[in-house]
Amino acid sequence: MSINSIGQLGSYGGFGGGGISEETRRKLIALGIDPRTVTSEAQAQALIQNAIKIRKSSNTPLPINVCQGEQELISKAKRLASKMGIIVSNTMPVEEILKLISDKINRGNFEEFKPEYQALEEACKTIKQHESNMYASMNYYASLNKMMLGL
Repeated sequence: MSINSIGQLGSYGGFGGGGISEETRRKLIALGIDPRTVTSEAQAQALIQNAIKIRKSSNTPLPINVCQGEQELISKAKRLASKMGIIVSNTMPVEEILKLISDKINRGNFEEFKPEYQALEEACKTIKQHESNMYASMNYYASLNKMMLGL
């Protein structure tokens, strides 16, 4: 079998996860499934549904959605705060919002919001870690550039 165009390369040999959409690919990754093992959108959807059923039956919390960045995290935290009756300002950082949510959960009967809060807190830690890694990388490459230039 020969490959005559770049378009055929994606479906040949399982490169790139077949013909699945980006949203489906993100869901697979969030559920811990390697998208490169999937050959079609239908197969991916079946795997997602099966993983969700398994997680529900074993009481494993489902991922709330993979956060794309700090702005999305802030909007999710504000939504959770409003569900709990907490008023937050537009300029409040995400750490403060999460602290208010945590305090309210610890003081009152808001246990049903605890899994969502924990997922947001974990996402916040992940984003902060990624930012830290990015800045460390940038510093490393800046040092390398200085060394190469003899500065």
